[in-house]
Amino acid sequence: MIKLARIFQDGMVLQRQKPIRLWGETNRKQNVAVSLDGKILYEKELPAGSFSIFLPPREAAENLTLVVSGESETLIFNNIDIGEVWIAGGQSNMEYPLRFDIEADSIVPYADDAHLRYYETGKYSFEGEEEEGFKDTRYMDKWLEFNPENAVYFSAVGMYFAAKIKASLNVPIGVVGCSWGGTTAYAWLGESYLDANPKFAPYLDEYKAALEKLDIAKYEKKGEKARRLMASELVQRMIANSLFGKSLFSDVGMRMLPALLKVIGYTLTKGPKDPNRPSGLYHTMVRKIEGYSGRGVLWYQGESDEARADIYAELFSAVIRCWRDAWRDELPFFFVQLAPFGKAGMGSGKNFPAVRRRQEWVSKHVSDCYMISSGDAGLPNDIHPKNKRPIGERLALMALGKLYGEDILCDAPELAHSSVSGGEIVLRFAYAGEGLSVKGEKLNDLKVIVGGKELKDPSAGTEGDCVKIQNPKISEKLPIEILFAWAGYSNVNLYNSAGLPAKPFKWEYAPENV
Repeated sequence: MIKLARIFQDGMVLQRQKPIRLWGETNRKQNVAVSLDGKILYEKELPAGSFSIFLPPREAAENLTLVVSGESETLIFNNIDIGEVWIAGGQSNMEYPLRFDIEADSIVPYADDAHLRYYETGKYSFEGEEEEGFKDTRYMDKWLEFNPENAVYFSAVGMYFAAKIKASLNVPIGVVGCSWGGTTAYAWLGESYLDANPKFAPYLDEYKAALEKLDIAKYEKKGEKARRLMASELVQRMIANSLFGKSLFSDVGMRMLPALLKVIGYTLTKGPKDPNRPSGLYHTMVRKIEGYSGRGVLWYQGESDEARADIYAELFSAVIRCWRDAWRDELPFFFVQLAPFGKAGMGSGKNFPAVRRRQEWVSKHVSDCYMISSGDAGLPNDIHPKNKRPIGERLALMALGKLYGEDILCDAPELAHSSVSGGEIVLRFAYAGEGLSVKGEKLNDLKVIVGGKELKDPSAGTEGDCVKIQNPKISEKLPIEILFAWAGYSNVNLYNSAGLPAKPFKWEYAPENV
């Protein structure tokens, strides 16, 4: 017997220009040969047990056949493409299916690209969950081509990213989804990386305490019942309408919410089958695909970590290190700064500014990490913005500029220098391109505090790469604080010449001799 990992199947996309890793297991020592489109690329005796095979790098190609031959059986994989492969990780805003996107009706019926493909890693929170048979697996663990039947299952962010990359590079694109709504970063992180940093101890201590109090028999009984209910058509429709299709706290959502939370609550009770337990999804999802040769990682996550925003920079950095080690490849990470969100029911984006600040720190201090701004792409009362095009396309723009070598403006404007003089504050921005502009009558989300008092109507306008704020109360002799988009929800309307919204910032000025 010779068997490859599940991700290797008909219709897969393999990474070009890098060694292609195949892995699996065999029940006995045997000679194995691997050929791609009729050319033998590997031939060697493999020992019994797990194995890894590396094929030499190839350039982009379409519709190839991969053959893995053992001594007593042959595995044949058809319709194989070689192109660009991206891993798409995170929580619900990465998971967000294209069928709920605001443009779904104009995209899904006309989806037609056999060489833009998506693979959704099976969403199982514990070993054996798949065998229970409750979950709808029609779209999981399968390579799907972009057509009307399959497009509804694509990650919306992943699809918009892939389409833009493909239009520029003209090679096959594969996106491997590995995301789960409502999860914190520590669920995606191996134990050794959690143990290595004392700041992560509260996560482990909380989980340990929960296990000690757990009535395991009751937990197992209620959990199985909840998983069965979660998989039912009715509950799935409730989730779709409440969490994705409509605002969670719409009238319909509020009527559904009590029953929905009861069912979800059973499945999320802290315990050995909770997807959000420390390192849980690292084992049940990441390890199923780790090492699948790819170009980089797309990441959209952080909403569920706002309670401990102070350590998010370390936590996210640990995830990056963990995944790079698992892939044995210094994969670049392209990630989304949290989109604006205000308040909805019990949910609040109060600590989002703190998370965003630490996300920006990661982009500045961890190698090959790039962050896009989403300050104009949120909703005040819904944590799931319905328009994913700007997010996916900005990620693609960043990848094209930073990784694929295109000479384009792909960074969002960010504060680079400031000065105070004679009733005027001048804020100079990096990455302004041909100049900054404001869409609308005035600059949104700008708070100017002079001498401890907020200016009611600061006169702010753009000039080249600068924002100039003029007011007679501004004085270099007084302390000044400026907050831009420094709230859970904002609606940024300051853009560079590439149409990218400025990043939020907090700036403080202290006069000399004070």
